[in-house]
Amino acid sequence: MEKDILLKYKMNSRDDAVKFLKSLWNEVPQPCPLCNGKLDFFHKKAKKSNSDWICTICGERYDAINILNELNDC
Repeated sequence: MEKDILLKYKMNSRDDAVKFLKSLWNEVPQPCPLCNGKLDFFHKKAKKSNSDWICTICGERYDAINILNELNDC
C-alpha cells in the first residue's frame, strides 16, 4: 500500500512523503508533485484546513490525513 501512494504522487521514499505532509501541515506547501503547480487550501470560506489541499493547475486533491493513513498501512 505504501508503494502505491509513493508511485501515485511520484515520490521516491517514505521520507519524501513525510516532508511533503509536514509542509502541508505547516501551511507552507511544496509544489504539486504531479505537475509542479501551486497548492491551495481546498476549503477556503468556512474554515481553512491545513490537512486538505488542491492543486490549482491539475486539480489533484491532497488529503494529508488519508495520505498518512495509506503510508502507515502495510
